[in-house]
Amino acid sequence: MLDFSKVQTLAFAGGGNRCWWQAGLLTQLHAYGARLPGLMVGTSAGTAIAASFLTNSTEAALQACKRLYAANAQLFDWRGLARFRLNFAHQTIYPAWLAAFVHEGNFKTLQSSPCQLLVAVTRPARALGLRGSIAAGTLAYLVDKKLFHNIHPALPRFLGLKQAFFSLQDCTSVQEMQATLQAAAAAPPFMSGVRLHGAWAMDGGYTDNAPIPVQKAVEKASTLVLLTRHYPDRSPLFQAHGRTYWQPSRKIPVSTWDCRPNTSVEDAFALGQEDARQRLLHGDMRLGD
Repeated sequence: MLDFSKVQTLAFAGGGNRCWWQAGLLTQLHAYGARLPGLMVGTSAGTAIAASFLTNSTEAALQACKRLYAANAQLFDWRGLARFRLNFAHQTIYPAWLAAFVHEGNFKTLQSSPCQLLVAVTRPARALGLRGSIAAGTLAYLVDKKLFHNIHPALPRFLGLKQAFFSLQDCTSVQEMQATLQAAAAAPPFMSGVRLHGAWAMDGGYTDNAPIPVQKAVEKASTLVLLTRHYPDRSPLFQAHGRTYWQPSRKIPVSTWDCRPNTSVEDAFALGQEDARQRLLHGDMRLGD
């Protein structure tokens, strides 16, 4: 049985719109009295969802996402083809979404939060450069997804890609916070790479979609990882690599990258809520005394 009150590190996997499952799950646990641990870590949209919980603005983030999607009719602008480039909607929607819940009004709250949030980004391989690293990371992702189904793939690191972690609380301005969160989700061609601390950074999922810093055995034992992929051969809560993992009870009913009006982010959120209720009902976990 998982005792959520004993969790000291909570990790958020990436997954685009699938991360609304994490938001629904944690919102439901919070409604039952669960509290955030001392350390959270994530990448891509997962780390943005984590940031929303530090300011109690997850509902605002959900409504902003729905509003931005409702006003967007297409995934990319065909007119860019005349200049041999495609302008993806995410390049403007994602920064606007982040600004809806990470802004000057709650910057001090985020900066002084007792819960530290580590943001994972991918640094390009020195030998491959930015474009070569994007190609290598994409290839490694496809190979792992189709063949190996590893939670923490080894191939990207073998190809020279590296993962770096930055504390959101170390940011000295709201612009730096937004840039750090944007870098963690920069997955070309949907979103361009970001210059972060003097070097290129891109989506942390190119290296590991469920990022966790190096841990000792005792730290692993108190870590819970919220996945966004569904592994049919595993139970909703399972043990692996010395840690506890929580996966969706079924494939999350939303497109990863779609950002048009009919994108079912509310369905993903609702599945997270239902999965949290079911685990509590079945006695697989508790929230402490």
